[in-house]
Amino acid sequence: MIANWFRDTFESLGNRDYRVLWFGTTLAFLCFMMSSVVQAVVAFDLTGKNRAVGAVSLGMGVASILISPFGGVIADRVSRRRLLLIGQTIVGVNFLAVGVLIVTDQISVPLLIASTFVLGAVFSFIGPARQAWIGEILPGPALANGIAVQQIAMTLTRIFGPFVAGGLVALSFVGTGGTYLFMGAAFAVVIATLARLPASTVVREGPPRSVSDDFLSGFRYIGGTPTLALLSLTFIGVVITGFSYQVLLPGFLENELGRNPRDMSWLLGIGAAAGLIVTLGLARLAGSRHAWWLMFTGAAVLGLSLALTALAQTFAQALIAMLFVGAGASGFQLLNNALVMQEAEPAYYGRVMSITMLAWGLNGLAGLPFGVLADRAGERQALLAMGLLVLAVALVAIAARAGLPRAAVPAPVTPSGGE
Repeated sequence: MIANWFRDTFESLGNRDYRVLWFGTTLAFLCFMMSSVVQAVVAFDLTGKNRAVGAVSLGMGVASILISPFGGVIADRVSRRRLLLIGQTIVGVNFLAVGVLIVTDQISVPLLIASTFVLGAVFSFIGPARQAWIGEILPGPALANGIAVQQIAMTLTRIFGPFVAGGLVALSFVGTGGTYLFMGAAFAVVIATLARLPASTVVREGPPRSVSDDFLSGFRYIGGTPTLALLSLTFIGVVITGFSYQVLLPGFLENELGRNPRDMSWLLGIGAAAGLIVTLGLARLAGSRHAWWLMFTGAAVLGLSLALTALAQTFAQALIAMLFVGAGASGFQLLNNALVMQEAEPAYYGRVMSITMLAWGLNGLAGLPFGVLADRAGERQALLAMGLLVLAVALVAIAARAGLPRAAVPAPVTPSGGE
């Protein structure tokens, strides 16, 4: 029974190209999750203010909002392999540069913001390219499982990323600077795995057009496909309102619970562990008829658990609440991404997934006002507001889903050579 479950759950890893891409993606996600913790610690240590942590996330948010729609266009027009190789190299150099600045005591909040802006710009291209490449490697029924297995990897990195980052930062001879240097070096391995993959293929929906035409056609396609429009808007709404809680955790720990801000790695780690369990359980259901309602359930659980976190009076209570935060967030994200890729045509994969990057960019912008709210009203009040907003988004999405018409049959697409 266990062998059958394992084979069904990780079926997509039987594809050699997907397996190589999955490994490199997992290592890249690990470094990214580490950076979210380390940059928050550095920003809070420099200023002692929640708004500084939010301002640092603002850099990635601004870049994602400005660039991500065009990143999706480029991902649909050029070799995804080449795009990923260039982008991952820039990310690695960025981490190395920040590490050197910290070690030489030259780091500042503006420089951290500049670093996250670069990361946001790069991820605006490589995020849609990576997701679209999965759709190319795993066409048909295997796609939903491939998205689910990737989500399992992301959840694993949410567990180990905070712990690895927290452990390295706690070592006096490593610290935050050494942790950034470690992340930069790890990207050399990421780049090496990508180099082992064959050339990718460019899929077009018609004759070659200008970048601006492709840009507009992507939005018209999403807007003209009700299920995609609802999935995209729901994802944006939940991510903006519910995924900024990391910005508040350092201040919540110190000001409300009397703990060291570095203890946020425990909160994030326990939430990621719960998310992993949920993701493993949902991997086989990502392509089922229950996926929509399971997705809505995940959003509702996220909203309720954020409100419970706000009410926590002890660190132990916060840990319990974060179990449900991680479970709800991971379940929602897995099922939303799988549904989006199933609903979209291959020629539009990059542009459709760029909406995901846009959501994370808007999430970066939301971090600042939530940080300001926490400084003025308190971290508890800010977390409670987050939870209520997520619940409101979930209820609106459920009502909209009930009124959706039957999806139209997708138009055929034609492949063209790539590199």
